[in-house]
Amino acid sequence: MILIEHGTVITLDRERRILADGSVLVDGRDILQVGRAAEVTPPRQPDRVIDARRAVVLPGFVDTHVHLSEHLTRGLLLDDIPVDRYLPDWLIPLYSVITPEEERASALLACVEMLRTGTTTFCEAGTLFDVPAVADVVEEIGMRAILGRWTWDREGGPGRMQQTTEEALRANEEMIERVHGRAGGRIGAWPLLLGFGTCSEVLMRGARRLAERYRVGWGMMHFASHPSRKTADRIPLAELDAMGLLGPTTKLAHMVYVDDGDIALLARRGVKISHCPTAGLKHVKGLAAHSKVPEMLARGICVSLGGDSGNGSNHFDMLRMMYLVSTIYKDSRLDVGVMPPEQALEMATRRGAAALLLEREIGSLERGKRADLVLYDADTPEWRPLLNPVNNLVYAATGASVRTVLVDGRVVLDDGRLTTIDERALYARVERLAREQIARAGLPIESKWPIIR
Repeated sequence: MILIEHGTVITLDRERRILADGSVLVDGRDILQVGRAAEVTPPRQPDRVIDARRAVVLPGFVDTHVHLSEHLTRGLLLDDIPVDRYLPDWLIPLYSVITPEEERASALLACVEMLRTGTTTFCEAGTLFDVPAVADVVEEIGMRAILGRWTWDREGGPGRMQQTTEEALRANEEMIERVHGRAGGRIGAWPLLLGFGTCSEVLMRGARRLAERYRVGWGMMHFASHPSRKTADRIPLAELDAMGLLGPTTKLAHMVYVDDGDIALLARRGVKISHCPTAGLKHVKGLAAHSKVPEMLARGICVSLGGDSGNGSNHFDMLRMMYLVSTIYKDSRLDVGVMPPEQALEMATRRGAAALLLEREIGSLERGKRADLVLYDADTPEWRPLLNPVNNLVYAATGASVRTVLVDGRVVLDDGRLTTIDERALYARVERLAREQIARAGLPIESKWPIIR
C-alpha cells in the first residue's frame, strides 16, 4: 500500500476536481481512495508514504499512436526530403533490415522517453515485426501498452516487407494469441493496419473480424496527406462505412482532411480518432488551415493525441503535444476560446483511455481504477506560482519536472531515477545499434552543418 499525501491532485474525475490538499491511496495495482488529505484514511499502515506537499499529481498520459521502431533512427531524415519519399526511400529500407535486438532497444528508448514525460500507456501504430520481443521490453520497464504488427498487402519491399493478405491476417492472429493479456493484462495486442491505401478491402475486413473475435479494438491510418499529393489514403469514409468498418472499436489516426459529412458519420458511428499534431506540422499536412479537430470535439467525437514517430514528430512528449493543440487552433480560428487547456488535458488522459477501450481502467484518478499516476515537482520555475494548475501543466510544464511515476501501482520512476532498467547502458547500446542498422540499410547519416570528429 502506497499513500501519496498532501499534493495538488488534478483528478480528471467526473467532476474534474482539483484538490489543493489531496491524497491518493494505492493498494496493489488499484486506487483505493482519492480525496482531501484529511479524508483519505488508510485501513492499515502504508508500506510507503510519499510526501507530495510540493508536487502536482495527475493520471498518466495515454499516447494513442506511436511507431516504436523509429526511435533508433530518430533525426536521420533531413527536412528537405520530400514527404512522399519518406516511406520508399528511407523507412522501408530501415524497417527491412531491423533486427529483434534493434527493435527491442528502440522500443525501450521510446518507453523511457514516454515515462520521463508523464506517459504511462501507449498504442503502437502497427509497425513492429518481433511483437513478443517488444512485449518483453514493455513488461520489463513496467508500462501499459497495446502493440501492433506491420500489416499491409498492397505495397511492399524487399524480403519480409512483402506479404499476402492471408499471411498478414495469420500473423496478426498469432500476435494476439501470444501477446494479448500479458503482464496481468497490462499489455494488449490489436490488428493495426498501416493504411495510406496499402491495405485491400479483404485485409481491412479481416482485421475487423479478428478484432471482433478477440474482443479488442483495431485501427488504421487515414486521411493524412493533402489531396494534392495524390496518395492512396483517400478511400471515402462512406465506403469504409459500407464495408462495416466504422464503429466504437475503430481507431483512425491523423484524419486531417475531413468534411462536415465525414464528421457527422464519425460521430454517429462512435469512431475514435488519434490526432498527431507534432508530426502533422513537421510533415506539413496543413493542420492550421485544414484540420477540424475542434469541430470533431464539438460533435462529441473521441479525439486523443499521438506522438507518431522518431522521424515524424521526433518525440513522444505529451506535454509538447498538449501545448500545440491548445495554441495552434486558437491562432488558426482567431478565437482564444478554441481548445482550452482543459480540453487538451482530457485528450491526453480520459479521451486517450477511451480510444484504447480502457476508460474503465485508466485516464483519471478515481477509486477502482489502475494506479497510473505522475508526480510533478512543483518547486521548478514552470510550476510557480501555482495559481491555475492546468494552465501551468499545458502551457508551461516540461518533462524536466516529472519526478515520480507509478504504473499499475508500481513505482517505475522514483524521484527521477528509473527503477526497472539501466538507463545509461541503454543509451550506449542505442548509439551502437543505430549506426549498424543505418549502415545495413545503405543510408547516409547527413548534417547540413559540418560535424567535426
